[in-house]
Amino acid sequence: MTAELSKEELINIVDEIFGSMAGMPLTPADADLRPEKQNGYIVSAVQIVGDWQGAVRLDINMELARHACSRLLGVDPAELSHDDIRDAAGELANMIGGSVKTLLAPTCSLSLPSVVMGFNFEFAVLQGKVMLEVCFTHESGRLLVSIMEKHAGV
Repeated sequence: MTAELSKEELINIVDEIFGSMAGMPLTPADADLRPEKQNGYIVSAVQIVGDWQGAVRLDINMELARHACSRLLGVDPAELSHDDIRDAAGELANMIGGSVKTLLAPTCSLSLPSVVMGFNFEFAVLQGKVMLEVCFTHESGRLLVSIMEKHAGV
């Protein structure tokens, strides 16, 4: 089964979660503005399994993740632990993944989030082909949201 999701639908999902829930409107970027690895970043991902198989991956600058977590938890950014930020990044992937799943494959299931944070690391969703990517900017950093579909026959 091949599923489709438009760029506008993904932008609306991200706007709903970051803009409405966290009070942090993000601006979609026309250019490929990926988070800068040397300044610290987080990758969080959830997999969608069932009739359609794929994943939703978020690459987030550490500072943007810190601000989003602060807004979601209602605490000062300086009071956040690495665990708080990691949990918030996983929850953001879960919320975006749940919305994507609802549009692409409502009968499928969502995995628990996987989250990695640090500097200059690589993170791969194996057997996944990127079907849609959108970069976003905010004064505190960048976000790249990738929707991947499992390769046919794998």
